[in-house]
Amino acid sequence: MPALRASILSLACFAFAAPAMAAQEDEQVWLAQQSTLSVGSKLVVFTDLQLRFTDGADRLGQVLVRPAIGYRASPSTTLFLGYAYVHTDPLTGRATDEHRAFQQATVRLAGKPGKATLTARTRLEQRFVRNASNMGWRLRQHVRLDAPTGKGPSVIVWAEPFVNLDTTDWGQHAGFDQLRLFGGLGVPVARGIALEAGYSGQYINRFARPDRMNHIGSLTLTVRR
Repeated sequence: MPALRASILSLACFAFAAPAMAAQEDEQVWLAQQSTLSVGSKLVVFTDLQLRFTDGADRLGQVLVRPAIGYRASPSTTLFLGYAYVHTDPLTGRATDEHRAFQQATVRLAGKPGKATLTARTRLEQRFVRNASNMGWRLRQHVRLDAPTGKGPSVIVWAEPFVNLDTTDWGQHAGFDQLRLFGGLGVPVARGIALEAGYSGQYINRFARPDRMNHIGSLTLTVRR
């Protein structure tokens, strides 16, 4: 398992090294609170609130609110329907409000609760921007390795590429959109509650202007009941 974690981290460094040289860079801090609450044996309620501080982490540049309802199709697979609201306030340019509907499948590929686990999350989004006419389709594929170290912290690494499936009048362009990578620790706080802290790199492919590389300090409070 240590060799696998080292390989994933090495791959993450390689993936970001070359493109980051030509990209505009920013330092950010993302704070999040995510809850996964069981309702009976089959239903799940998920909530996600994120505050993203941008431009050297000096200002609140983005707010995301994302609730969803899930159905446990099997012990290792949960299907979700959800909605997301994203308010983005860039340092230059006008603020935007985005509404997303999404469908998601979360599958445990290997391992079991309490042990090292490999999980995949496939999310299909329908994106609507206020005062724009087109809907944008985007596919996201998240893969996460969670490796507990006894009763202490867990080592967490994950990767998530985004692919735009079409082009819109408000700025989405078909093809590769962005890549996010994360490496950090999950620290148990109480039963079902943990803090996940680490570094996240976000490489954004932009059209007709320099790409962007965000270096993010990430802190997430997770609740699972």
